[in-house]
Amino acid sequence: LYLCGVESPLNELPSQDGSGGGGGGGKPQTPKQRALGLLRSSSANLDWDRAYILCASSGFTEGVAALYEQKGDVASLLELYIEGDDVASIRGLLADHGEQHPDLHVRALHYFARNLQAAESERLLGECLATIEKYGLMSPLRVLQALGGGADDRSPTGAAAAGGVTLGMVRGYIMRQLEATTARISANEKAAAAYADEFRQHHGRMEALRTRPVVFQSTKCTSCMTPLDLPSIHFLCKHSYHQRCLGDVSDTCPRCLMDNQVLEDQRRRQEINARKHAAFFDTLHAAADGFDVVAEWFSKNPFAFTKLVDQ
Repeated sequence: LYLCGVESPLNELPSQDGSGGGGGGGKPQTPKQRALGLLRSSSANLDWDRAYILCASSGFTEGVAALYEQKGDVASLLELYIEGDDVASIRGLLADHGEQHPDLHVRALHYFARNLQAAESERLLGECLATIEKYGLMSPLRVLQALGGGADDRSPTGAAAAGGVTLGMVRGYIMRQLEATTARISANEKAAAAYADEFRQHHGRMEALRTRPVVFQSTKCTSCMTPLDLPSIHFLCKHSYHQRCLGDVSDTCPRCLMDNQVLEDQRRRQEINARKHAAFFDTLHAAADGFDVVAEWFSKNPFAFTKLVDQ
């Protein structure tokens, strides 16, 4: 077996303490130990592809794992451990890289669900479920399909899951998901009712402005709080002013100017966003729940090309 760039066979590689394969001051290293030391060395200038082919073709699993570690390919490393049913290494990998790569727990969930007879599989299954729930990596339905070995659920390698998970193992997860879903439905129903009530109020005001006369009964100027006299200006918001108090600005109520400006800015943004199709799809692809994004965009009516009429 030759490692790339090294012209000596493994049994002639120098040991890490500088001695040859034979005698020396320290305990001699085996060829496998020397190879692993070389593969894990940050200073070794190795051709990764050639080294991988040599290790894989020789059945040198530890060497393949060392190459994946050097490359930082934790997903392939997990697959390697799963193929070898190395539960201890899977546990260590999840402990070391699970926070940075939470998607590893999805693949591990499929494995532990099919191999509950392995040591600590039940505990590790619970840890995978907790991480999946924390980061929202899978929908509850997909989780149950993976655990129950549904006919339409398959692992990333294409093999169908063969369950064995009991209800008691996932009872806590199921109860939390049901409670969260119930709370979310209740909150959405309250929000929908509030929006409907607000819509009815605004619609009623618009209808009143369109069909009914407006009676102005204010007797004091909203700006100086002195009795009104002619000439005076009345706004539909029911605020009244002396013309001299308004100065050059006579088309907008000063008291409501900020609120009106916020509404006008929102409508202008909607008009601009109606043309930003790429921004919508970028937001949709980056979101954990695409339905929420679509519902939010539709609630703001960004797709309607409503043109503003300048005052």
